[in-house]
Amino acid sequence: MPRTGVLHVDDLEVEVTVRRVKRMNVRVHPPDGSVRLSVPPRTSDRAVARFVRECRAWIEHHRARIAAEELRASRRPSPAVLRGESGEVWWRFGQALRLEVAACSGRSSVTVRPGGRLMVQVPDLEAREDVMAALDRWQRRELRVAATRLLDHWAPRMGVRYDFLGIRQMRTRWGSCVPDRRRIWLNLALVTRPPDLIEYVVVHELAHLRVPSHGAAFKDLMTAHLPGWPLLRQRLDASF
Repeated sequence: MPRTGVLHVDDLEVEVTVRRVKRMNVRVHPPDGSVRLSVPPRTSDRAVARFVRECRAWIEHHRARIAAEELRASRRPSPAVLRGESGEVWWRFGQALRLEVAACSGRSSVTVRPGGRLMVQVPDLEAREDVMAALDRWQRRELRVAATRLLDHWAPRMGVRYDFLGIRQMRTRWGSCVPDRRRIWLNLALVTRPPDLIEYVVVHELAHLRVPSHGAAFKDLMTAHLPGWPLLRQRLDASF
């Protein structure tokens, strides 16, 4: 049976598996670009490290390719192409959910079921506008709960206070704020994005309550509270 362990080579984590092979073989696996190495029995850690360093350029090339493919795959379809029909894929906080529409005798409802299923129940299956309205209410509720939790976490840490959170569809922005009234608005499309990207937008808008511009003071404030924010911004903008 193969034996598996983890070896750190410089800043790279490598999963090493001992197999009945004649030579070392390296693979880079999606979605996170993890590196896995098969080695013959009795291969020393020093030999493994030397081999990984020799292959480092090849490894980084394939990790970059995988990252680019994952980024393209993460781009969500425009709400205009979604019609509220069974089989569609809807996104919630970076997770794909398969839509199922069913009839009910009571009020419309939306629930997330095991196995990545999004169940919408409406009294009239022919009333497609009722399905879309129920999904819209669900998305707004989900984003409001998540954003409120983040705002209540970050506002006191950043020394600011917000008095209002609004959610609406925006064509060119992820969020906006009115500093003198301490009002924050978020783009409804954020409900489809992963939690760390929603957190970036929340921190961004809270920072604007202290610094209205995007100058050096704003960037320093963002870096002090969310050091990795430039990468988060790139990921978010690439998915618009």
